[in-house]
This record gives sequence, structure tokens and C-alpha cells, in this order.
Amino acid sequence: MESQINNKSIAAFYRRHKANISIDTASAIFTWLLVSGASLYSMLSWTPISNTQVALAAVLFLCYLFFWLLLSQQEKYKNETTVRLLLLAITFIIVIAIYFVVPFVYTAILMVVWSAALPHFMKIKTAFMLSPIWSLTLYLVYGLYWNFNGMVVTAMLFWTFNLFALVMVTTTIKAKESREKVEMINLELISTQQLLGQAAEQAERVRIARNIHDLLGHHLTALTINLQVAGRQLEKLNVGSKDESSKKAIKDSIEQCHSLSKLLLSDVREAVSDIRMKSNLNIKQAILAMTERLPNIKVSLDYPNDITINDVNTADVLTRCIQESITNALKHGHAKTMHIAFLQTGDLLALSIEAALSKQLKVSKISESNPNFILGNGLKGMQERLKQIQGSVAFTLNSAAFMTDIKVPVLDHD
Repeated sequence: MESQINNKSIAAFYRRHKANISIDTASAIFTWLLVSGASLYSMLSWTPISNTQVALAAVLFLCYLFFWLLLSQQEKYKNETTVRLLLLAITFIIVIAIYFVVPFVYTAILMVVWSAALPHFMKIKTAFMLSPIWSLTLYLVYGLYWNFNGMVVTAMLFWTFNLFALVMVTTTIKAKESREKVEMINLELISTQQLLGQAAEQAERVRIARNIHDLLGHHLTALTINLQVAGRQLEKLNVGSKDESSKKAIKDSIEQCHSLSKLLLSDVREAVSDIRMKSNLNIKQAILAMTERLPNIKVSLDYPNDITINDVNTADVLTRCIQESITNALKHGHAKTMHIAFLQTGDLLALSIEAALSKQLKVSKISESNPNFILGNGLKGMQERLKQIQGSVAFTLNSAAFMTDIKVPVLDHD
């Protein structure tokens, strides 16, 4: 119940986060609409301005909206530095062109909106250092080209607006990253809670099995031996012909008790074995607690009923590896679906994790043995964890998916 509540809260958080993004975009579009609408209306009402200049301004406003919408898709161009810089430059040039065409200082609001996108593409220190440049353009165009008065103060005011936008967006990004980190930690806590619960149940089952084996098993074994001794002693006992029938009846009773004790001992051993078999750790619930209702990614799980995991450490390592794979899929934003499959062959357990990419990458099939394949800290940590339990992992990347193949020995701990 607790894990379901936590999963619902996580899903609600991401739904709210998505809603916030759409609200931010909508507010930017609304701002653009007011600035462009007011500018075009004022230009149409101003006699010295020609219709050609108004049409050019309208085209520039539309171009600004188009390229800003592309620029606002940070995740889409997250790993394409050239495209990101090109979009930034084009949008900036469009704003400067608007300065030359539209004789209204408040068009600098579009530069503030443009500045709000910068923290997604560069460090805040870099943006702060470059901010005087695009604020200076406002002074140069409207102060020198349009000959407006008081542009020094106006440019400085809009510069502070740009700085404010940079700070606010940076704070929002950091808060988002912190919340996502907390939610991922919460997922880890949920899975750990599941494992701890199963580990406690496993320990209790093993304790009961040992007690049954040590107490009942030993006592029944002693009883069986004593009955055998009693039977042999009875055979050596010399009795008269009159007591022969009584001796035979006693012997039959002893043999019957001996048979019952052997049968009971067999039942005890079978019960102990059954309890030990049911003490296997089932990490399926822990995995489901991590994967259910994850944002932006659909996870499917193939977990056969014959999977045998007796070691708590092995279960914990496998769970951590799955967590790392999920984190990578969410962090890098390429995966749209993920398939997790378990397969046990004898004493070897295989775990396959395949993250399907949201778009085709222009790469050939490579693995960690390829010099072009660079392992991050997360994947290296996965290797180190598996090495501690005599396991191994192989990573493969192709144009459609990133695959993680894990193999660990199945250990039997009494």
C-alpha cells in the first residue's frame, strides 16, 4: 500500500512538472503576442511607417516565435551542441533585426524571453558574462539608430530584467533537478524497503526450518534408533511358549512405531525443504515498485516463477543495476521504452535490460571494448557491484537501443 501511494505521488509530481512546462511556454507565447500585436498596431497607426516596414516586422515576429519554440525544446537538442548554438544565434539576430524595424523600446521584452532559455544551454556564469552584450545592442540601436533619449538608463533596466530572468530560470532548473533526485532516491528507498521485508521473511523462514530440523528431526532420529534397539532386544528375549503371542504383538507394535517415526521424519525433512525453497527472494515486487508509473518511459518486466535468488546481497546488486539503468534512461532522455528480462539456466542467472531509443542514432553497433564507447561513473559502478558477487556485465549500443546484459551465479546460503 505504501509503495502504491509513493508511486502515485511520483506520477503526480511529473504530471505537475509537465504542466508547468506547458504553462511556461504558453506564457512566453502570450508575451510574444502582446508585444508583437501592440507593435504592429502602433506601426499601422503611425503615418511615417510604410506598409512594407509593417509587413517586414510581422515576418520577423513570426520568425522569432518559430525559432524560439525550437529553442525551447531543450531535451530534443540536448546532445546537439551545434544546433543549439545555431538556434540561439538565429533567434538573437532576429531580435536585433526587430530593433531596427520596430521603433518601440519595449520590443526588448523579447530579448528577456530569449534570455530565459539560456540557462538550459549554458552555465549561469557564462550567461552573466555575456549579458551586457545583448543589453548593449538595445542602447546602440535605439540610442544611435533611432536617436531615442535616455537609452542608457533604459538599456540598464532591461539588462537587470535579463539578469532576473537568468536567475529565476536557473533556480527553477536546480529545484527541478533536486526534486527529481529526491524522487529517484525515494524509488530506491521503496525498492530497498521491499528487499528488507523479503529478507526478514527469508531469515524467519530459515530460522523456523533450522529449529524444526534441529529439534524435531534430531528427536525423531533418536526415537527411530531407540525403536530399532528395542526391536532387536525383544528378539533376543527368551520367553515361554505361552508368552510367544504377546512377544509377537509387542514386536508388531514396535515395528509399527518404527515405521511411523520414519514416516514422520521423512515428512519433517520434506517440510523443512519446502520452507527453504519458499525462502527464495522474489525481487519482482521491488522492481515493480521502481518501474510502475515512471515518467516518459514504459517499462515491461519478464520475471519467470522459477527464478531462484537466495542471497540478499545478490538481490540488492541486481536491483541497484536496474535502478542505474532507469536513471540513465531518464537522465539522458533517449529511451522511450525499456524491457527487463530474467532467465535462469542451472546455477547462472541472466538479466537483460534493453532501453529502446526515442530516435535512431547514427552509430554502428559498439560495446565497451570499442574505444568509441566511454563508460560513465554509473556504468562503472555497476561493474564494480557485480564484480563483488562474481558477476559480469556487458554493454552494447546500436542505432535503436542500449542493452545491458548481466550474468551472476546463483548462490545458495543456508
